[in-house]
Amino acid sequence: MPSLLQREHAEWNDVVLLDSGDMEKCERYGDVVMVRPEPQALWAKVSHDGDWKKAWATYTRSGREGDWDILRPLPASWVVRWEDLSFRLRTTSFKHIGLFPEQASNWKYLRGIVQPSHRVLNLFGYTGGATLAAASAGAAEVVHVDGSKPAVTWAKENIELSGLEKRTVRYITDDVMKFVQREVRRGNVYDVIVMDPPAFGRGPDGEVWKFDEHLPALLALCSQIVNKDSGHIIVNAYSLGYPALAIENLIRTNVLSAQNFCAVELTMKETSPRGFELPTGIVIRSSW
Repeated sequence: MPSLLQREHAEWNDVVLLDSGDMEKCERYGDVVMVRPEPQALWAKVSHDGDWKKAWATYTRSGREGDWDILRPLPASWVVRWEDLSFRLRTTSFKHIGLFPEQASNWKYLRGIVQPSHRVLNLFGYTGGATLAAASAGAAEVVHVDGSKPAVTWAKENIELSGLEKRTVRYITDDVMKFVQREVRRGNVYDVIVMDPPAFGRGPDGEVWKFDEHLPALLALCSQIVNKDSGHIIVNAYSLGYPALAIENLIRTNVLSAQNFCAVELTMKETSPRGFELPTGIVIRSSW
C-alpha cells in the first residue's frame, strides 16, 4: 500500500526563510540576506519592501547560469551552523551557495537511524550535508561520491569545520553510475544508501546523468549493494515535479528488499506572519 505524503519543515537558527512569492525567495544565512529565484513560490509576497530591501545580494537567472547583483559588501565565504555541524557558504554561478537547508530534516533522520556498525553511501553528495550527519552519528564508514571535484573538496572542508576529520570518510570524485557498478563487482555492501540526484548532470569525464532515464538503473544497482537483511534507502527528488508516489513505485520495482516506506515533502517555513511553507522537494525513505 502506498505511503501517505507527510510534510517536514527544517528547523534552523542560522538559516531563515524570511518571505517568498512572485517566484522568488528572501532568505537569511547567518547575517547575509539574499534573494534568489524560486519557481515553486507561485503566490504573492507578503511585502515588496521590508526584508527584501535588506538583501546583500540578489541572483538573476539567464539560462542555466546567471548573475549576482552585490548590493552590500559580501564576504568571499562565511559559515553557518546546524546543531553541531558547520557549513561554509559562498556564491556560485548556478545560484547555489553550497547548502540546501531543507535537507536538515534528512540529517535529523539519518542521525536517528545510523549505528556505529553501519557503512553509509552518500551518492551525489554535493558539499556533504548527509555525509556530516552520518559521520557525526558515529557511522563506521561514510563514502561520499560526487562527480564534481570542487564539491568534494567543499565537503572535506565542511567535515573539518565540524571537527569530524578523524571520522572514517572516503571522498570519491567519480560518475555515480560507474562507481556503483564497480562496487557491485567488488561485492561491497552498505547499510544505508542516500542519494540526491539532480535532474541533469555530468560526471568528471563528461558522463551524462538524466534523472528519469538513469535513476531506475541506479536503483537496480543499489539493490545489489545494500544490506538485504537490514538496510535503508533514502531518495531525494529536488523540485523535479515528480509526485512522491512515482519515486516510491520506482524504488519498489528496483529494490525488492525495500519496505516500510515513508514519503515526505520537505519545506522551509517563512518567519513572516502568515508562516507559509515553501515546498523544496520530496524524499522517499525506506527501511527494513
